[in-house]
Amino acid sequence: LCLVTNKDGVLALNPAALAVLQEVAQPVVVVAIAGPYRTGKSFLMNRLAQKRTGFPLGPTVQAETKGIWMWCLPHPCRPGVMLVLLDTEGLGDPKKGDSHNDAWIFTLALLLSSTLVYNSIGTIDQKALEHLELVTQLSELIRVRDGDKEGSNSVEREDEAEDCEFVRFFPNFVWVVRDFTLELRVGERPISEDEYLEQVLELKHGHGRKVQSYNGTRLCLRNYFPTRKCFVLPPPLGTEECGRMEELPEAALAPRFLQQAAQFCNYVLSSTWPKTLPDGRALSGRDITGGPWEDSDDGKLDGGVTVAKAIRDNRDKRNTAVAQQALCTLLHSYVEAINSGRLPCLEGAAAVMVANENAAAVAAALEAYARGMRGLPLPTEPAQLSAAHGEHLREALVVFQRRSFRDRDQEHQRRLMEQISTEYSHLQEENDAASRRHCKALLAELARALDTSLARGAYAQRGGYRAYEAERQRLLEGYRQAEGKGPKAEEVLDEFLAERRAEAEAVLKADNALSEAEKQLEDQKQQAQLLEQQQKATAERERQLEALLEDERSSYAQNLQALEAKMRAEAESAQRELDRAVEAKLREQRELLQRGFSERAALMEQELAALRQEKRNHNAQGLAATILDTVRAACDLASVVKLSKLAKSRGTAVKAAARRKTAARPSSAAQ
Repeated sequence: LCLVTNKDGVLALNPAALAVLQEVAQPVVVVAIAGPYRTGKSFLMNRLAQKRTGFPLGPTVQAETKGIWMWCLPHPCRPGVMLVLLDTEGLGDPKKGDSHNDAWIFTLALLLSSTLVYNSIGTIDQKALEHLELVTQLSELIRVRDGDKEGSNSVEREDEAEDCEFVRFFPNFVWVVRDFTLELRVGERPISEDEYLEQVLELKHGHGRKVQSYNGTRLCLRNYFPTRKCFVLPPPLGTEECGRMEELPEAALAPRFLQQAAQFCNYVLSSTWPKTLPDGRALSGRDITGGPWEDSDDGKLDGGVTVAKAIRDNRDKRNTAVAQQALCTLLHSYVEAINSGRLPCLEGAAAVMVANENAAAVAAALEAYARGMRGLPLPTEPAQLSAAHGEHLREALVVFQRRSFRDRDQEHQRRLMEQISTEYSHLQEENDAASRRHCKALLAELARALDTSLARGAYAQRGGYRAYEAERQRLLEGYRQAEGKGPKAEEVLDEFLAERRAEAEAVLKADNALSEAEKQLEDQKQQAQLLEQQQKATAERERQLEALLEDERSSYAQNLQALEAKMRAEAESAQRELDRAVEAKLREQRELLQRGFSERAALMEQELAALRQEKRNHNAQGLAATILDTVRAACDLASVVKLSKLAKSRGTAVKAAARRKTAARPSSAAQ
């Protein structure tokens, strides 16, 4: 599929190709190939795919590949990883006549890939290096970060700083020389392919214009691609057959060519790791293409997900937030910047991608929580609701941690916890309401015989109160034995008894079979029963509020534990990437010193000092400790606010119960 079209010098993204990438949730190894047109780039990519055909091979001098073509397939060596091959439009096509457009195609391939393969014909001579002069333009075509946010540093200092950081964004570099017929030898000494490349990239001493021109491309290749490899492939077959290589059997190709091509493929497939950000986070296909979440009619997923509405309505369906093919992450950011005449900003594009992916992580985690909680029948007992909340909160945090990254200030995880807390509160309210409805319906059903007898006047006679009280006790016993009443069982019963207090007094007063002393005693029994039920209702509320406090403490502990694990992993990953960058620069510095370029090696010391300082700043344990202190403070603050609200609610409930007790006592005393 064509991923990026190039028509009349304007780059555009192909939605069909983006849709394919969007489905790739696994880490992706991205191998891109670039080089002069009609040099057999597509053939090499087909070999990497272990297919005879795939990318089109043209038999004429006309360039076949336009823009950037993509092929996604499972990685042959790494389970759970996708291999994405990018075949780019050939550089230097005379029909195109736009070297600036070449530079943008090359830049896109560079920014998207884990390994960049540069393919050329013949030897690595000055002409071959001239084709790669566009690497000298990279500092003019790319920004690591937005220069407007860098303060008052000079442009020269900004460029130097960004040159130093490019190595953390750029891929490994492999130069493949096709139709190579020379002997790999310096004098009488045989040399390897890598030594051949390093010999070609050796710098000249001096400061003149010619020396600077000679060193320019070589210096950029050395600085930007400290990890570089070379393969030389002899001619595959006769000149007259080169145009139809994919039609020929393996036996028709030169054995030496097949051997070298196999070594190239083995190296690329075994040594290329998934595409990562500078902090070491592996990217998936959806990261490269984007995956913003569309909001449902129920509300914004990114700022107030109404999962509770789905729960309240008991709608057993997934939230309608789905990954769309909107172009708003890495690839879109780069292409948009290029077409608008701006410089692609590496940190800026990554920041957009991070924000989108973290918002999607929040949505996915909320959906996981909601899906788990939807299965609970309402009303349910508070202990069961609490247990389900804890279980599905853990599931939601796992989903979030797996998908989120670079949530530096924990904005998205705090948002997730806040929204889950809100949805849990809504669900508790719905459970309370369902419990009240169920308990009232149950009491109404149990009181049907009592109400029928009252309507018939069955208790308006001598001995009527004894019969009334016996029926009422049967009602209460049946209610207490019923299961599944939910959290409002005692409170609803308290209200029921209070509402029917006047009814009981009327029946008692009308019963002439009882003496005044007996009536007073029965009235005191009723009053004691009411007070006892009020105490049960108050105790029920107390237990539930204490359970809410415990839920909040548990949520806090789970959240903090998940954050600790996530941040330590991210800090260690960033440390490894910095180690890699420092080691690459040290290796380059050693080579310069060995070749007598002490002045240039001394200049590199500034870059190394900056990397070492950043490494100290990113010390895995120190950084994690600093972040965790911040996280704990944020979590503590959020938890204190939540707990204080719950405590206040508990205090209000206790005071209300006390008022009810006080109001009830005078009636008892009067009797």
